Amino acid sequence: MSRNTLDKDFKLLDLEEDASAQEARRAYHKKKALYSESSLATYSLMPEEERDEVLDKIERAYMRISMEIESQSTARSGLLFPDDTSPPAPPKPGESIGAYLKRCREHLGLTLRDIATKTRIRTTYIEHIENERISDLPAPVYLRGFVLEFARVLDLPDPESVTAAYLKLIDKEEE
Repeated sequence: MSRNTLDKDFKLLDLEEDASAQEARRAYHKKKALYSESSLATYSLMPEEERDEVLDKIERAYMRISMEIESQSTARSGLLFPDDTSPPAPPKPGESIGAYLKRCREHLGLTLRDIATKTRIRTTYIEHIENERISDLPAPVYLRGFVLEFARVLDLPDPESVTAAYLKLIDKEEE
């Protein structure tokens, strides 16, 4: 598959080249819904044959992108963790949630900047989350979103429970 074709596929689905599998899946479903038969946005603007052609292009683009993401993921895990491709163990008894998030990030070989780029959260906040610098953290409404997105980027099995545990920790500290 040529790089030019893949670039067009990413553009068709409105994706960045470093998109995750989850982001690609979301973009695919969004585009597919936009051109579906029941979509009011395209119903009267496009003949059925043209809409079917666009849907077919979207389908093929998603398949190529999925294969590319999977091959990159396989290559990356083979390079970073040749002996240990398993996810990090759950938090150890007494281990803080921030330390757990840091351990997971480091296990994946990601830097603070990598996380900041993928989450669009400033590196200082990510560092404060990992070090549990409560006085430097944003308001809980923002913090919840930050921790949840951080956990999702790390591909943790249950990002919601990690977020809830982190917020519980913050509540205890504020009391």
